[in-house]
Amino acid sequence: MENRPRIRESSTRTQKQQNTTEEDSAKLESNIFDSLGISYEHAYGHLPEQLAALEWLTARLPEGARVLDIGSGTGKPAAAHLVKAGCTVTGIDTSATMIELSARQVPPATFLREDVRTVHCSPESWEAICSFFSLFQMSRPDLDATLLRVADWLVPGGYFIFATVPFDSSNAPIIWMGRTVEASSYPVLVFRQRLEAAGLDIQHVQVSTFQPQHSDAEPEKHLFIYARKPGGRAVTCHALSGPYPHPVSYRGPHQLTQDGWQAMESRFDRADISPVVKAVARNSRVLDIGGGSGAVVAAIADKLGSCTTVEPHPLREESMRALRGQGVTVLPGKAERIPLPTASVDAAVATWILHYIDDPSAAVREMVRVVDLTHPEAKIVLVQGAPTNELTSLWNQVCAPLLNEAPDHQGYLLALAAEILAANGFEELSWHQVTVKVTFPETDPTTRAKAAAETLAAFWHTDHPQQGELRETLQPVLQQHLSAETTHINDTGVMLIARPARNEVFL
Repeated sequence: MENRPRIRESSTRTQKQQNTTEEDSAKLESNIFDSLGISYEHAYGHLPEQLAALEWLTARLPEGARVLDIGSGTGKPAAAHLVKAGCTVTGIDTSATMIELSARQVPPATFLREDVRTVHCSPESWEAICSFFSLFQMSRPDLDATLLRVADWLVPGGYFIFATVPFDSSNAPIIWMGRTVEASSYPVLVFRQRLEAAGLDIQHVQVSTFQPQHSDAEPEKHLFIYARKPGGRAVTCHALSGPYPHPVSYRGPHQLTQDGWQAMESRFDRADISPVVKAVARNSRVLDIGGGSGAVVAAIADKLGSCTTVEPHPLREESMRALRGQGVTVLPGKAERIPLPTASVDAAVATWILHYIDDPSAAVREMVRVVDLTHPEAKIVLVQGAPTNELTSLWNQVCAPLLNEAPDHQGYLLALAAEILAANGFEELSWHQVTVKVTFPETDPTTRAKAAAETLAAFWHTDHPQQGELRETLQPVLQQHLSAETTHINDTGVMLIARPARNEVFL
């Protein structure tokens, strides 16, 4: 990434360049936030929609991305989250108290006492800009002008995360946090129109209600908009990363136990391993993430003579040590913190593991880190469920509602990975469907359905208190599916192969 963009300090501007109304507004705003201090963070620091927006953004930014946080407040949660994700962060705020707090709380970031209406930024100088509730204490003309400036400051392909309180009024006195402030805003549709008129593509719009943790605060209607400036490196939506629309954020990891996995493993008919081995056939230093049963690792080692795998679960790690004689090296560790040096392998493989990981974005970034981008065969190979995957559909239709869990979306994980990979130099993406079946060869359909219900309930939730109810709910659905002619459930997958764009790596 390039160095941090230069922001011209306000002190260099003459008085003639200042607007009196802007000065008065900025002074009033800074006074309010000076008086709030750390209580503002206590009231708003755990806003779920803001945390989700930050997760969405950082998943799409390359390492070192330059991010401007408008109205950075205490530095938490926005600047702190961005810094933790590896971004180069600059925050601006009109409140001296907020600048002091943020500089103390998030020292890796840079914080400047500046007003977004008068600060100077060069065009196309930020990979992302955030504004969380920092633009409503200004006039509508100032608001309109600021949105246009933000669009100008973004690089092609850059992101704008905008949050505000939507209402239809200009310079209206409102009571906020026990104080009277003058605020301007627009209805939701108008904000969308303003951002589109500024040349931004809307990626997501969400309206929610939030109760700040403050004795003088009332419930607030919040608007969150994610927007993107056209151009740059965009990953085209692929049919194999569907179905669309995608969820906004990751549902969290599925649980997997050794007993549940062993019961399921014997049922697999896997035609996905051969394409993975073929994809890395010209590599020499291959890393497998989440070795599991060792089937993929063993096949790669058999082809290449060696393979290294990282496995977080002690029992599965121990079981794979029997493969040492076949050239397999087993390392304990997590996908989010791969215990290997940077650029130490020429290919990384991860089959069916992203939905078991706490932080899939961090895991993909770690794969990027350990793969030598300059190697002529550099690649990252991922396998996850296809849009037509019958196991995923079964989970979403039967299990998720019964267990009160969020639905699964394998395509979201692949699309998220594709964006991260493309943003970090792995821009040549190819998508391939692969076949996996879960077989139930029992001769009688009723016995077949019962075996399937027991196997899947144990695979998905071995120790869940509702496992018995889950088995009973699954059985009639499975009996309908596993008719006299059908002895399997399709676990169809998608193999994503990401390679560097050679015309940019080698000049």
